[in-house]
Amino acid sequence: MHAEAALAAAEPYLTPLAVADRAVLEANLARMAALAAGAGLRLRPHAKTHKSAWVAQRQMAHGAVGITAATLVEAEAFAAAGVEDILVAHPPAGEAKLRRLAALARRVPRLAVALDSVELALQLPSAVEVMWEVDTGLHRVGTAPGAPTAEAVVDLVRALPGDRFRGLLTHAGQAYQGDRAGAAREEWSGLAESAAELRSRGVEVRVLSVGSTPTAAFAPEAAAGGTTEMRPGTYVYGDANQVALGSQSLEECALGVVATVVSTPGPDRRVLDAGSKALSADLRVPGLNGFGIVLGHPELVVERLNEEHAVVTGPADLRVGDRVVVIPAHVCTAVNLHPAVLFYGDGEAGWDPVVARGWQPA
Repeated sequence: MHAEAALAAAEPYLTPLAVADRAVLEANLARMAALAAGAGLRLRPHAKTHKSAWVAQRQMAHGAVGITAATLVEAEAFAAAGVEDILVAHPPAGEAKLRRLAALARRVPRLAVALDSVELALQLPSAVEVMWEVDTGLHRVGTAPGAPTAEAVVDLVRALPGDRFRGLLTHAGQAYQGDRAGAAREEWSGLAESAAELRSRGVEVRVLSVGSTPTAAFAPEAAAGGTTEMRPGTYVYGDANQVALGSQSLEECALGVVATVVSTPGPDRRVLDAGSKALSADLRVPGLNGFGIVLGHPELVVERLNEEHAVVTGPADLRVGDRVVVIPAHVCTAVNLHPAVLFYGDGEAGWDPVVARGWQPA
């Protein structure tokens, strides 16, 4: 993304607003599709990053076998956009979610959920397949690799009617602590160990699914270890976290938030109108200084976010009324703060609604 083009596209509009470079997005989609194909892995991108029907369709056009959703609202939005193969990577616990899941299963030809509970799996609609989650180091959801996972899945297969166990899934979110290669090894080796235990007990494992943008570069190693599917998400837009981790370059960041300088209270302090309601404040990786990267101003640090204000420190020739582009620290949550993204390129600009955000009634 080039700041000049982004600022030109945003010129008629109020700030803060999210803008995206269509050409950079397309390059990112093509690059990840080629990486997956070269490793012999199926690509099932995590669409929680963009929450866009149009971007999901572009991912499918680039060869994705389906998409991954974080919530039922996301899955419903992508089903409405014509996606026919969806994995909901979050346990659908509770009567309300199970009811919505049953309705979704009637619309989507191929639907699966990720979980780590036999009890919950037995409550799923009969058309929904199960991906069992393995904890390979994030320590969030999932059973421990190897025998603990095998014992749980054997219980699942015995209790679950039909051939609905699809395979094993994990997410190496610990890669965001900085050791991408180590997290990738933990990711695929934990699944491989668990699959070997299951197969020794006579259980077929059709899919081994890993997923994160920081570990995506290690797809060939994952494939050699038996992985069959990858689920990166952030790569579509990139963000300051990925730049700090080295998993994407600044030039590969497709989305930024355009903000206006509203105050210059000191020679080394500027205040922007894009605060925590426009930029992400939830996740910063080691090595990232501040809550984003101000394009064209490497000397500036987005030091603090309030709801409507970003306090930026460092020397810069910026005056009240000037506009800048900030690459957010964490693009997934930043996108969720905006009702639409302004895409630009080829001399045209147009709004793309973020259709899969928030709550929707049944």
